[in-house]
Amino acid sequence: MKAHYSQTVRGNEASIEYIFTKYDPKEKAITGEYGYPDYGNNSVHIEALTSGYYCPDSRYHKCGRILILINEMIDYLERSFRHNYTCDNMESDFYAGPILVTIYMSRAYRIMERYAETEEETALKKRLFVFLFKPAIGIYNGGIITPNHRWMAASSTSMLHNILGLKCMKERTDLLLREGIDIDENGEYTERSPMYNKESDCAMIIIAEELKDPKYLEYVKRNLDLMFLYIEPNMTMFTQNSNRKDKQEGDVTAVFYPYSYYYLYLHMSYLTGNAKYAYMANEIFKKYVGLYGRGIDLLWMYELYTGLSEFEPEMEEYDKTYHVFHRDIVRKRKDDLSVTILTRSPNFLFVQKGDLRVFVRICASFFAVAQFVPEKITRMGENTYYMSMKAHGEYYGPLSVKPATSKWTEMDHSLRPVVNAVDLEYFLTLTLEDKKVSLDIKTQGVDNVPYKVEFCLSPSCTVRNKGELYAGEADKFLSLDGGDMEIEKNDDRLVIKDSFSKHTFHNVMRGSIAPSKGSFTIYYTDFTMIDKRIDIIAR
Repeated sequence: MKAHYSQTVRGNEASIEYIFTKYDPKEKAITGEYGYPDYGNNSVHIEALTSGYYCPDSRYHKCGRILILINEMIDYLERSFRHNYTCDNMESDFYAGPILVTIYMSRAYRIMERYAETEEETALKKRLFVFLFKPAIGIYNGGIITPNHRWMAASSTSMLHNILGLKCMKERTDLLLREGIDIDENGEYTERSPMYNKESDCAMIIIAEELKDPKYLEYVKRNLDLMFLYIEPNMTMFTQNSNRKDKQEGDVTAVFYPYSYYYLYLHMSYLTGNAKYAYMANEIFKKYVGLYGRGIDLLWMYELYTGLSEFEPEMEEYDKTYHVFHRDIVRKRKDDLSVTILTRSPNFLFVQKGDLRVFVRICASFFAVAQFVPEKITRMGENTYYMSMKAHGEYYGPLSVKPATSKWTEMDHSLRPVVNAVDLEYFLTLTLEDKKVSLDIKTQGVDNVPYKVEFCLSPSCTVRNKGELYAGEADKFLSLDGGDMEIEKNDDRLVIKDSFSKHTFHNVMRGSIAPSKGSFTIYYTDFTMIDKRIDIIAR
């Protein structure tokens, strides 16, 4: 994008500065954040180095040190392969096909192919071309672990086929794509991860371009349209619907900005002319520049898509007011307030007013099995949703026949009679209004069970109750009986109505998940039977 170009160059310069600082003269390689070199750091960075070297507006333009460094990085890669040309991701995966990192090296090769002129530049281009046969073998000998690995592998093999002309790469691409693309009608890939969907989207763009088949861009559009619904009022991403560990479940302080989506919205606006994608790319870019004082390093795009430097798209603001129900997630947003209802998680309700975020949990000390984790959301009306859960407890009587062993673990306990089987059921109705969320909580079954409603808030904030002011700091908690909890963070305010505190068995309650680390927690406590209405109101 024309308006972003100069700051993108600055972003690339910052990347190169960083790469230089990670050079280890003993290893003659680039080290990672943990102090050792690996395959990833010495392959991915070749793209940024090549981009800066061939950019006439960069202070690293034609910098000889870069050519020396890339050659040393390839030397390292040559000696770091496993016997079958797979490689190691030192933090997790070993004997892996280099399916992701090869994309970066392939882009670097295409930049060299386009711009290399001098003898040194041409020699490096030829060397990288010959080298790419080795990761191609590694990908062929490697496998996949996760669903998205298929698309990363297919994007790599399709690029390598077009660069190297290897028939086996085309065959591997076809085999992977023959499995189909598992994305649902709402735009969710199998892993449902805003943190990782970007890799699937990136792969789909590459596959569409390498195969000259635009149908793969339709999957990207579907996912990017969904992501509009996952942007919070403070321009962070809602991640808790993920099927991966990257959701940061239980961590109210975890904040993820959509910087990695800048490439996707920019590229798709360039390819399709979508004005909302251009707007989102511009919003992400402004946020990043405001925080770091430079652009996001996508300089390679300007060298492979020469029209991008003059690209001045129309922009249209995406809809920031919506209310959607997708099977096991509800998302509602208006202005600077968002509400999320979620299944499969003890954090079943999220309310965010600007930078002030709260998620809600319910638990009772019932046989250590009564942490409320709903499996289903039922829509009862335009703004009303219903969830329930049943917890069961029972005891067992003595065996009617003497067991063959006295060892507990070897006895057949299915022969024991059940004694005092009891249940505790939750029934929860949530009503969403423009400035208010109402929780109607009821139970049936066992009475006199201590329970808690837990509100995990982003610190630091302040809490006012009956004229008293309390500091809401990380890893602290508060439980008060009576009055409203008026919570404020910066200029954002939420009110949790009608506090109650009938016991203090809350942060250590048996069967409850651990307190949210780093959050400030408010507990409402009482005993079953429950019949309570709690309102959370945005001010």
